[in-house]
Amino acid sequence: MKTPILLILLLLGIGVPARAVTFTDDSGEIIHLQEVPRRVVILNSSNLELFVAAGGKPFAYGESATMPAYLQEYINDLPSVGTAQNPDLEKIVSLQPDLVIGMNFPFHTALKPSLKRAGIPMAVFNVRHRADLRHKMEIFGNLTGNPRQAESRIGEIDAAIDKARQSVGQASRTVLVIFGTPESFSMALPDSFVGEMVELAGGFNVAPKNARSSNGMMNGFAPISMEYVTMANPDVILVITHNNATQIEGSDLLGRLPAWNSLQAVRNKRVYNLPFETYGINPTVRLGTAVLELSALLYPEHYQ
Repeated sequence: MKTPILLILLLLGIGVPARAVTFTDDSGEIIHLQEVPRRVVILNSSNLELFVAAGGKPFAYGESATMPAYLQEYINDLPSVGTAQNPDLEKIVSLQPDLVIGMNFPFHTALKPSLKRAGIPMAVFNVRHRADLRHKMEIFGNLTGNPRQAESRIGEIDAAIDKARQSVGQASRTVLVIFGTPESFSMALPDSFVGEMVELAGGFNVAPKNARSSNGMMNGFAPISMEYVTMANPDVILVITHNNATQIEGSDLLGRLPAWNSLQAVRNKRVYNLPFETYGINPTVRLGTAVLELSALLYPEHYQ
């Protein structure tokens, strides 16, 4: 029997060449690492969740109020580099990481030049939809050296979504998703992450596909038009607020409008609050579970 070459090299004490990693981040920069990085600092919750799901152990992290409890417990013993919105550049540099991962937004991309001068590569990623999630998990699988684990997690997400689709069949309940801030309310467009989840869960998002989307972190959302909502008259209304309020009726902007109370979803008590930490941001590897939960909310009769 032939002895495997890898075993021979190990027995002889000859080092096996390190596995290089090359990828393109969301800023368009091609990043080449000579080997799988071991000291990775991750500045935001979504990318941290992808990294951990792909079998990685971060070296340090950025604090986030939207971090799910299981993830916070996982990284409790790791050093913090400030908040996701205000990372501590000096602290990051002092840790001398092999790679820093953040979001493709100004408060992270602004760090790139300084980190580059310090000899520290930085990659920025945003996950905007399901297909994008698959692509990013492939990158994270290579970054952690665990491509099979990353592929397995994607398989679990696909299986959960397939289960939701099989449970509701050809049903298509009309749905409006409202995203609330202290200043205003917006509606989630079909190309937003939560808009896509509604469709994956068997719902039909009534928000117009041609509406002008907001820019930046609110991409995929548009200002709400009560005239349009009244004409659409959705079967179900889903509400996402930063403070996870359980009733939207207390809002001066919507709840006190006669048109709001005339909607069939309001009359039939089919207005539901969704937790911000799952639906207010992209749930990444929790996508399958989130779609199943949403499907059961839209079609409780199929899950009894």
